[in-house]
Amino acid sequence: MKFAVNYSNPLIRLIKDNVIQIDLIKCPDWEGMLKEARPYGPITIHYDIHIGLGEIRNLDMDRIRCFMKQTATPHVNAHLVTPRNFNSVDPVEVQKINQLWREELAILVDSFGADNVTLEHYPFTTATPFLRTATDSSIFSQVIHDAGCQLLLDLAHAQITADTLGLEAKDYIAALPLERLTEMHITGIKMHGGVLTDHFEMDDGSWEILAWALNNIQKGFWHKPQIVAFEYGGVGDTFVWRTDYNHLKSQIPRLMAMVHSVG
Repeated sequence: MKFAVNYSNPLIRLIKDNVIQIDLIKCPDWEGMLKEARPYGPITIHYDIHIGLGEIRNLDMDRIRCFMKQTATPHVNAHLVTPRNFNSVDPVEVQKINQLWREELAILVDSFGADNVTLEHYPFTTATPFLRTATDSSIFSQVIHDAGCQLLLDLAHAQITADTLGLEAKDYIAALPLERLTEMHITGIKMHGGVLTDHFEMDDGSWEILAWALNNIQKGFWHKPQIVAFEYGGVGDTFVWRTDYNHLKSQIPRLMAMVHSVG
């Protein structure tokens, strides 16, 4: 398993000064950031692709192939979503979104192969009620099985979704198709703006659930992912205020050791 960390200016400072080491720098599909990150190590790309919004037919597949060829990115990731006006109790809408999910995933699978497409869900919160159907573990799992694609498990997203649903996070995760696990993400979570939110530094609960997940991988209960990514840090207004040099400096070595300890 390779350990990746979100691109950020503090991360690059730490790498340049030989304070920390990582396997991969995780970047969005931005040409400018790719150019900036390339001198400091191998790169893995995380795409902002949404399944369920009718956008897939407009994707530039050649551009995605180019990114994959230029970097160490082994697969194309996508997020299962519903439109903001989606009514999860309307059976007609539910039927339509299920059909659209499968049609759009089929396009990705036809373009890149089922083994090279991973599916992730966003966190379900009181601020995102329209995502209820897309984050139901049984529905999400069935979509993956029907498409034949792979699972991208975001532990923080699962923790937040389970908290919203009043479930234990480990029970929620255990219901996912972990035999198809290909990539795993982790961050800390905090209350922000009245909503449990991810992309923070690791906290006690996040360390514990990561240790539990890695133990399941070590014992062979889950498929071993190719990449484990620490999604803390970034650029722009969304991330820069919660990107702390000292958190990265102290937490990256511990995280990398945990990931690399899995034989």
